[in-house]
Amino acid sequence: MGKREIRARSFKKSLEAAGYSVRWKPRKTVVPWANIEALPASAADTLLVIFRDLGGVPAHEAALAPSGWDMQADQILIEFDEDLHFNRYRTISLATPWASDLPWSISYDAYSTGMERMCLKAGSHGGKWANPSSDRMFGSSDEEGVLNPLGSSRWKQRAIYDAIKDAYALYSPEVSLARVSIHDQIGDVNVNQAMNKEILLEPEALRAFLSGRTIPGVRP
Repeated sequence: MGKREIRARSFKKSLEAAGYSVRWKPRKTVVPWANIEALPASAADTLLVIFRDLGGVPAHEAALAPSGWDMQADQILIEFDEDLHFNRYRTISLATPWASDLPWSISYDAYSTGMERMCLKAGSHGGKWANPSSDRMFGSSDEEGVLNPLGSSRWKQRAIYDAIKDAYALYSPEVSLARVSIHDQIGDVNVNQAMNKEILLEPEALRAFLSGRTIPGVRP
């Protein structure tokens, strides 16, 4: 089991210890996956502008389809965001008209600016940097670890997918979403440090944190 899965599984155990019933990577038949087609035209248009600003190839707009959610705790979908979600491209994909409605946007913008070096250390090689799908979508990448104008196509792909999930949660009556970062502090504990050591988060602190991080309903 790799470091990423160890942390995610540890977080799942913390959720269960806090009294949540947790479903790991819920199937599409259980809960709908995010997609642009389900969004209002204005939101979809904003996301396509961001896609192009990231260097996206217009011919591949139809391929913008994020995979499923990380986990579901009771009725709350949870995205557990690790190293690779925080970089300059996520800063761009957070800059939406609805950013102020995302309870994680201020923290995530700060992490994306301040924790890029950690992202680079974890994601400057192999499929974490680029793959055939992400290179087709963003017109290739710089050499591994080099953040020149092309940069990392996989990082860009992840950033736009995260933005699509954000918007979908805001506009869909079928989902409630919370994002948790490894850089967050829950209670007196840094999530990354606790999950690496497989230390359970304090249940009341975790429940309070999720309450403040959840998008509960539909945006007008």
